[in-house]
Amino acid sequence: MFYLRFFFLLIICSSCNVVKIYSNFTTRKLSRNSIKNYDYETPGFQLNYWKGGEGPVIILLHGFAGNAQLTWKNELLALAKTHTVIAPDLLWFGKSNATLTPNLNNQTIVIKQLLNHLKIDTFSVIGQSYGGFLALNLALNNPKIVKKLCIANSPGNTFNKEELENVAKKYKVDNVSDLFVFKEAKYLQRLYDLAAFKKHNLPVFLAKQLFETYFNQHHSELVKLMLSLQEENNSLEKNNSLWPIKSCVIWSENDELFSLKEGQKFASSIHADFQSIKNCGHGAQLDQPKLFTNAIVDFFNH
Repeated sequence: MFYLRFFFLLIICSSCNVVKIYSNFTTRKLSRNSIKNYDYETPGFQLNYWKGGEGPVIILLHGFAGNAQLTWKNELLALAKTHTVIAPDLLWFGKSNATLTPNLNNQTIVIKQLLNHLKIDTFSVIGQSYGGFLALNLALNNPKIVKKLCIANSPGNTFNKEELENVAKKYKVDNVSDLFVFKEAKYLQRLYDLAAFKKHNLPVFLAKQLFETYFNQHHSELVKLMLSLQEENNSLEKNNSLWPIKSCVIWSENDELFSLKEGQKFASSIHADFQSIKNCGHGAQLDQPKLFTNAIVDFFNH
């Protein structure tokens, strides 16, 4: 009987856009908790962001899949109880776009412009995966005004690039960028397999809806972001300027993209506390959302 109900549920879901329904539901939930969606526009870029709560400011920077809402929903709701939270769609993700050259430096400049626009003098920041590289760059460029720094599954400027080459070989792609930027929905399953510890087959209709919503735009810009990241990361300043900042590195024990030892090495380089999460892949929200959120909230509230 259960399988019959599940079969009919799939038929019903495949006839509607469940990704859009979920996004609208999340928007309403955030709005009920006074977390609103805004746009900041200049001649060079349009930046979409979420903002809410009261208290010390925390900037939340998402990774290379999805957007701010999809990545940080749980954290926004939890942290807004004690902080002002700001979560932008990074350039060329979600509803954000720009005519700027796609690179980490311009991402950093635009986030700093947003902070100036909002008249924010001091802040804390968390970045996950690609967002972690951005958070590190932001902190290195503004060490005196960053109160706390949290990095999740992002190995910063101590990373051994040979690990990425091994990942590319495992998944039979020419470059790791091919795992994150693609032009057909069928490749979303490959990305999910990389990101999640608990493996599931995505229904075809769901993969298509996710692809159209989060992946089927700005392909050339995203490839440039990926390919330029290694060179930019190598040029980042030494990490000793971050030592006075209270820092935490959170890592998934089963991360296939960036191994646990890379997280431990990076945490040591910035004198950060290190916390690992068991039974968890690169996308911590997929496997252990409560543990991931609790680790973040505990760091920023103490």
